[in-house]
Amino acid sequence: MDFSLLYFANREATDPPREYDLLIQTARFADSHDFTALWVPERHFHPFGGSYPNPALAAAALAVSTSRIRLRAGSVVLPLRDPVTVVEDWAFVDNLSGGRVDLALATGWIANDFVLAPDRFAGRRQFVIDTIPVLRDLWAGTPITRPNGEGQPTEFRTFPRPLQRDLRLWLTCTSGVETFVLAGTHGLNVLTGLLVQRVDQLATKIQAYREARRAAGHDPDAGTVTLMLHTFVHESDERVREVIREPFVRYLRSSVNLWRHQWPELASSDLDRLSSFAFERYFGRSALFGSVEKCVGLVEQLAAIGVTEVASLVDFGVDEDQVLAALPYLDAVRRKVRGGA
Repeated sequence: MDFSLLYFANREATDPPREYDLLIQTARFADSHDFTALWVPERHFHPFGGSYPNPALAAAALAVSTSRIRLRAGSVVLPLRDPVTVVEDWAFVDNLSGGRVDLALATGWIANDFVLAPDRFAGRRQFVIDTIPVLRDLWAGTPITRPNGEGQPTEFRTFPRPLQRDLRLWLTCTSGVETFVLAGTHGLNVLTGLLVQRVDQLATKIQAYREARRAAGHDPDAGTVTLMLHTFVHESDERVREVIREPFVRYLRSSVNLWRHQWPELASSDLDRLSSFAFERYFGRSALFGSVEKCVGLVEQLAAIGVTEVASLVDFGVDEDQVLAALPYLDAVRRKVRGGA
């Protein structure tokens, strides 16, 4: 089991620049404590996740703040971007980091994000699949042809050239088994979470992913299954509950506001009940919340169903000093799971 950190801050913070202090300091901890990767997201036009409009920008800052850890987009919403600029941006980060870049690709799901590309919303899933070969070709240095400003077909390559010859790709999968099968069929890794699925449901989807890899001629055991988990580990379950309840419920309410327009009939009292219920669900079985022993048990359960990497989301609103003080407890989980002291 690999352990990584993942970021998705709520931009309604009272001291916004400190979010980036937390990003850099937690990244340095992970870099020096044998964590595998840092995942930085892409989000548009909403406070929830609004700290990261372009994951390549955050990754560039992390490239000069770390020395060995992988730097991953979690995720690039590919239908909102031109694959040419995606490759250029991340090739720059690949050079800056000494060849430590990987990408997860997402189809996007919030219609308002697509003010950048309204014509791609309906066919966004197919756009991602069709564009993956273009990304791979551009990364490898293969020229592509497009019309120039005068309408003439023009062949070109992207610059700067990346250090890595190949680009490792993940597909972000939420709840539908179809996306897991799609990832397996195309030989991609998987980035997923427990927002709208239970552990037993995830187990079934991982099996479908492995079978799809096998059926398409890929090594069924080679793909990485990365699971995002909200994380705060400390000396006891009671201590964790005391620290995280208020900021995490506030964080959940911000996320609800992102999709609330789909259910305008929800009243504030409904949101209060929904947030309270969601907190108990996360605390009980859908997050790394609690003591080292409790969290080790959950990670071992996840390993048994085929999860191969835990990506710990740490920037959900707990005070910066408390987040930093809790990181050694998360590292203790990592070491115990991997057979250390």
